Amino acid sequence: MLSDVTTSDSRRIANRFGQDHGDDKDDGMGECDRTFCPPERAEHCRIAHLRLKQPRGDESLMHQLDGGLQNLKRTLKCPLAYRALFVDAFGTLIKTSQSTQQIYHEIGLKYGVTLSEDEIAAKYKAAYGRPWCRYRMRYEDDGRLFWQRVVQEATGCKDPGLLEDLYQYYTTDKAWYIGDPDAGKALKAIKGAGFKLAVVSNFDTRLRPVMKVLNCYEWFDSIIVSAEVGSEKPNPEIFLTACRELDVKPVEVLHVGDDKTNDLVGASAAGCDSLLWGVEVTNFTEVAKKLGVNV
Repeated sequence: MLSDVTTSDSRRIANRFGQDHGDDKDDGMGECDRTFCPPERAEHCRIAHLRLKQPRGDESLMHQLDGGLQNLKRTLKCPLAYRALFVDAFGTLIKTSQSTQQIYHEIGLKYGVTLSEDEIAAKYKAAYGRPWCRYRMRYEDDGRLFWQRVVQEATGCKDPGLLEDLYQYYTTDKAWYIGDPDAGKALKAIKGAGFKLAVVSNFDTRLRPVMKVLNCYEWFDSIIVSAEVGSEKPNPEIFLTACRELDVKPVEVLHVGDDKTNDLVGASAAGCDSLLWGVEVTNFTEVAKKLGVNV
């Protein structure tokens, strides 16, 4: 796990690499800019050696959607074949109460941000989608390194107070809501029918407190957060971690999520079946029906 690397360990390893390779500060690798590491330089990236020693493992999965969704999907098994349901968090179980550009604009006014909501929306999309270092995950621990870049690029403001205000806002029940009002009832029925339930999410360490303030934490037997387990979707390892947590085999799992790549490709690579939220199912009562459970 990423948390296994302590600050003292990082300094020690960084010092060792500095001694081994010299203090060649002009080589551009003294500080990682957290963009995608060029393959020809990755093996010498000091940041890479401090954290993940191998690429995240997700780039090779992207081609699986080239043939379209139907080429990826398998026919769902008989409901009796499943023992567990995995659920994505953001975009599936929980959603934001207001658009990102609205909140960034509203809070940003306190810090002199003059961009319009449309401008913030465009810059946010570009910043969020820009490649991250292939040896690092976006959401390491509390995710502040990643969100610092996104906030600064989306608003043009480098005041740390803005990052902190936004960061804290997204830990409150003002920022989130349960997308399906009948989710609790449906998931309780699924659990009562003998299925094990887990959230499998690309998120930072705020997910657990967010789920607690939304009163949905106890719905699940396990919460698998990328920042905690050291792998993120579509890397199949995060799904396999969830399988080990619930003591089920991948072929016994149905995963539900709203992202074709992260949720469908990732689950398929792990050997799990999947449903695309918002397309194949739109609420958890429909998910229950796929599992042969009446709500």
